[in-house]
Amino acid sequence: MRPIQKLTVLLGGICLIAMALITCAEVVMRYAFSHPIFGSAEMVQMVLGILVFAGMFTVARERSHVTVSLFEPFFLRHVPRLYRFVFNAMSLLGVSAIAVILGWRVWDLLSYPETTVVLRLPMLWIVGGMTLLAALAILAALAAMRAPQEPRE
Repeated sequence: MRPIQKLTVLLGGICLIAMALITCAEVVMRYAFSHPIFGSAEMVQMVLGILVFAGMFTVARERSHVTVSLFEPFFLRHVPRLYRFVFNAMSLLGVSAIAVILGWRVWDLLSYPETTVVLRLPMLWIVGGMTLLAALAILAALAAMRAPQEPRE
């Protein structure tokens, strides 16, 4: 799992750098040269989507989801095993639901191909990449369920 995690973190880092470079270049081109980069907003949106789904693997593997800690100390003190079971089950359910929804979208795109509005890039490749990353997050959630869990403070 570690090589996959390193790969997805690297992919996320590359996406973040690409977003920053595209945005900076867009601002310079727009205001310094009065010639914006064609399709830059769409490029940033696609790269952001890949960034989010690349991060899902690490979040699921390390159990680093955003949580509301209002009731967490109470549950950890009184029913820690139940709390951890519900936390892990909801994590698995969440990433699985996302992967299934994206999988349905890929199935639909196989029958009725679509392209992006501005750059006319095939949506199948973009949504397919997001689906693959979401499927990897399912594996990460399953691995997190098998790994011993450290007490949270």
